[in-house]
Amino acid sequence: MSKISKSWAGAFLAAAVAGGLTVIPTLSQAAPQDAVKVEAVASGLKNPRDVAIQSDGSILIAESGSGPADACTEPGSQCLGFTGSVYRIKGSDKGRVVTGLPSKRIVRADGSSVIAGANDVQSAGGGRYRVTYSLSGTAANRKELGAGAEPLGTLAIAKGKVLGDLTVHESSNNPDGGEVLSNPQRAVTVGSDHLVVDAAANTLLRVASNGTVKTEFVFPKNGSSEAVPTSIVKGSGGAYYISDMSGIGKGLSRVWRWEPGSDPTVFTTGMTGVIDLAVQPDGNLVALSYATGDSVSQPNTGALTRIDKSTGALTPIDAGTTLNLPTGLDIASSGELYVTNNTLSDNGELLKIPAP
Repeated sequence: MSKISKSWAGAFLAAAVAGGLTVIPTLSQAAPQDAVKVEAVASGLKNPRDVAIQSDGSILIAESGSGPADACTEPGSQCLGFTGSVYRIKGSDKGRVVTGLPSKRIVRADGSSVIAGANDVQSAGGGRYRVTYSLSGTAANRKELGAGAEPLGTLAIAKGKVLGDLTVHESSNNPDGGEVLSNPQRAVTVGSDHLVVDAAANTLLRVASNGTVKTEFVFPKNGSSEAVPTSIVKGSGGAYYISDMSGIGKGLSRVWRWEPGSDPTVFTTGMTGVIDLAVQPDGNLVALSYATGDSVSQPNTGALTRIDKSTGALTPIDAGTTLNLPTGLDIASSGELYVTNNTLSDNGELLKIPAP
C-alpha cells in the first residue's frame, strides 16, 4: 500500500485523504420542530472518542485531549501533552474521573492537526479504567516523544499497568506486510483476554492475561482501499462483529462476523465510513458512520444505520440532528442511542438520541 494511504489509516480521524473529505466547521445542531428530540448530555469534551455504558448505568467517555499545553504547529511534527481524560456521567453527577492521560498532537503537512490518545474506555473495577490508546506511529516514534508516552498505542489501565503493547506487536511483526504503523481503536473483554482492532495495522489482535499479543486475523484490502478496522462488539448470538472503514469509500464499509476458531466473513456492506458498532436490546446492530461524503457541502455528515441481525439488511436511523464527525456509539438497555459528536475539537459533545 502507499505511504499516504497507510498514514491516513493511522490517523484516519483527520479524514483528509480518502474520498476528498475536508474537515469543516461544526455544523448547526438545530433540528426541525417535528424532528427526533436530541439531548446534549455533556459538552466541552476535548476530542471525545468512544462512549461506553456500564452495568451500573454510568456512562464513560474517552477524551483524547488537546495535546500539549505549548504551541505545536510545525508541519510534520508530533508533540506530547497530558490533557487526556476519562469522563464519567452517573445521573446528575458528571465530570472527569481521570485526568493527565497522554495526548499526542500530530501536525500534518498543511498545518492542520489531529489528536491521538485515549480512544476507548471501560470500567476495570475498583475505581480503575481500562483504556485503549491510539497512536498513529511506531514503537520508535513513541519513544521519541519522551517520558510519559508509553501508554500510547497500548491497552492499559489508566495511569497504571500496560495490559498489552499493540504497537510493539505491529513494529516487530507487521502482520499485513505494509507500512509499519499502529493505531489501536476498540477492545472487548473475552474471559481473561481482550480482543483489539488496530486501524492502521489492519488487524484483529488478542491480548492474553500475561500481556502476550497475537494476531487473530489480518483484514484484506477492499479493492484498492485499506480495510481500516474500527470497532468490535459481541452480538446477541455470541459471534463478534467488526466494522471497517475501507478508506471512507462511498458504500464500501464492511461489517464482518467472526466466531473464534474460524476466519471472519463479511456479514454486510453498503455503508460509508463506519467507525463504531453497538447492539440494540433486540439484538440488531447499529452502525455509526463517521462521515458519508453524501454532498459537496456537507462531506463530514455522519449517519446511523440499523443492521438486521439475521439478514444484514440496512435501515437508516433518523439522528434528529446533523452529526458532525461522530466517533463513539453505545446503546442503553432502554434503547436510547448515545453518540459522541464534534469529535475533532475541544468542544465535543455527547448526544442522547431516543430509541428508534
